[in-house]
Amino acid sequence: MIRFILLLFCFSISQSFSQMINNESGQIFTANPFFNQKYIRSVKLKSITGTISSKKELGSIKSSGKKEAYIFNEKGNLIIHYFSSRVKSKSDTTFTFYEYNQKNENTILRVSDSYGFYSYSKDYNDQGKLINKTYSREKNASKSKMNFKLDEKYVIFEESYNYQEKDSTLEITTLNSNGRPYQKQIYHYDSYNYLSRIHTRLLISNKTKYEKYQYNDKGFLKSIQYFVNDNETPIKEFRYDYDEWGNVTFTDEYKENIRVIHKELLYDPSTLILKTILSQDLVSNLITIIKYKPEFYN
Repeated sequence: MIRFILLLFCFSISQSFSQMINNESGQIFTANPFFNQKYIRSVKLKSITGTISSKKELGSIKSSGKKEAYIFNEKGNLIIHYFSSRVKSKSDTTFTFYEYNQKNENTILRVSDSYGFYSYSKDYNDQGKLINKTYSREKNASKSKMNFKLDEKYVIFEESYNYQEKDSTLEITTLNSNGRPYQKQIYHYDSYNYLSRIHTRLLISNKTKYEKYQYNDKGFLKSIQYFVNDNETPIKEFRYDYDEWGNVTFTDEYKENIRVIHKELLYDPSTLILKTILSQDLVSNLITIIKYKPEFYN
């Protein structure tokens, strides 16, 4: 009976709010927000903080002294990600900040580095398509990286994007800071409107690359392959698997058809909140373990 109630609860979450991680476009573990905003809001999740351990081949598990956290606002949007490590007994933390408009579209992505901060500012049209992106260096008026306050901003470059839809394709032309086109991308969709391929061409050099997308029987992203020019062997590939609720359970990264990184994701069975990530570097056999602790809004 308890098992049935748990399954019913998980089914309700899966159907109403989907999964904690949104991997529809393969953005999991990238700098872009990859959490499902509706799910995060529904469980009133405030943050997950992970402690990081590692295990070398034939060695024991040891604490690395590293830590990372994902922090959300009450709307369910990711607003801060930080990663802390120790170098020569000194703590070093990298922050990524996210800001959103009223449509929950990510308008600013701000990252700290050894020189200060840099940011990408984004503008969207009424259809939610990105039409402009600006890269800037920024100075922090605060002495604390965690409490960023903009002092000065220097625009380095910007890009704009034009769109043209043709049947089952979407063509995107990228313009540089001078308003001149330098790149064209064609997004190909199948009869069910799943993205199947992205073809990219640099207009000046005519260099090309493309990506191929495949899906499992439930329509979840199964793999992305990356190719350059006319090579038949992908230079890189990501593969994904899911549990019965659609949560990502593992990711595999391949380079030239050789698997190099394997990651497993474990969830709390009562809430389906991410609990642990096990990552193995298959070249060095180093295993990294991240254990997350959630915190909730009242």
